[in-house]
Order: sequence, then structure tokens, then C-alpha cells
Amino acid sequence: MLAVLSHSVPAPAEERSDMEPGILTLVSRIVHAVHAAQRRRDERRIGDFVESRGGRITDDLERQIGQYFC
Repeated sequence: MLAVLSHSVPAPAEERSDMEPGILTLVSRIVHAVHAAQRRRDERRIGDFVESRGGRITDDLERQIGQYFC
């Protein structure tokens, strides 16, 4: 639907029991947390944008979202 919603960071690799958590695991968790927060913020902004224009997604509104948020 929207470019903002279609881009995602791959899920973190599953931790193996024989692997001790290290700096890369910590960095990975931080990156994923920041990305998730940014995605929630973007989705909230798009929701507010749609709501301010009547709450109904039309072809024209979808084009406006693409121009404004991408």
C-alpha cells in the first residue's frame, strides 16, 4: 500500500543458546527498537493525515500520502 509501510528491517536472528550476548546483539536490538519507534511515528502521522482529510482513503489521498511522506 504505502512505501513507508512496505519497508522493513529484517527481524533479528534468533539467539542460539551456545552464543553469549555481545555488543552486536545489543546494537541489533537498539537498531530494531529505533526502527520500530520510527515506524509507529510514521504510521501515526499518516493516520492523522488521513483523518484530517475525511478519514476515507481514495486514490487521490493515496497519491497525496505518497508525495507527502515518501
